[in-house]
Amino acid sequence: MSIIFYDHLVNKHEIFLYIDNLPEPENHKNKLKHLVDDIVHQGLVEFILQKLHSHHHRAFLNHLHQAPYDPEIINFLKDHIHPDFETELQKQVGLLLQLIEKDLKN
Repeated sequence: MSIIFYDHLVNKHEIFLYIDNLPEPENHKNKLKHLVDDIVHQGLVEFILQKLHSHHHRAFLNHLHQAPYDPEIINFLKDHIHPDFETELQKQVGLLLQLIEKDLKN
């Protein structure tokens, strides 16, 4: 699990705690945690691409690929989507985590 520019907006503690308490082997729990990370990442990238004008997609994806940890990515998104985009991204994180938690518990 590498550092991503949006990590400060994502709190997976509850979901990971739930996974840790499942009666599964550790390797299954680790795979579930990686799956949660992947779902959140793909969901946020999709959300960003939907909000970002298509002529900025390449710049965003290149920056994300080259330096996924760079906090300047948030500034790029604020400049090209709207200044309060970080709040919108945080709301999307909450929705994604709710869906994941619901799926895990069913």
